[in-house]
Amino acid sequence: MEITMIKHLLTACHEAKRITELMPALPQGMTARHVYALDAIRQLEQSGEPVRVSDISDYLQGTRPSVTKLLQELEALGVVRKFPDCRDKRVVLLELTPLGQQYYDFYVEQYQSRLAEQLGDLSPEDIQTTIATIHRFYQVVRSCKTEESKT
Repeated sequence: MEITMIKHLLTACHEAKRITELMPALPQGMTARHVYALDAIRQLEQSGEPVRVSDISDYLQGTRPSVTKLLQELEALGVVRKFPDCRDKRVVLLELTPLGQQYYDFYVEQYQSRLAEQLGDLSPEDIQTTIATIHRFYQVVRSCKTEESKT
């Protein structure tokens, strides 16, 4: 591959990063990562099973300590409620509060529906290719960074 193409890919990745900055303004204290966590909780709630902290860690592919901190922030913002499992008090379960559901509806359902409508002319194949390319590029850059830190 020519270096020019890598430059174009890096530019596109920079633009992709800026997309999250163009989301509708979030409430005070909320970040895009918080919205991803709300989406994760909602998606897991729809399975009908109780949602545990470990489920969110797995869904977000994050470490338990980082996800625990994230969920504590969401609880402090009043958008997530934590409560003990009635069958096993050691297990912490999660649910969206009415405010959390309101944020989910606006920042996930409505916003993503508008995006889907605007991007309706893209084929599923084009979208899958874009996703696969970004994932592959991320893995390559991450691998280079890991190798670089070893030297």
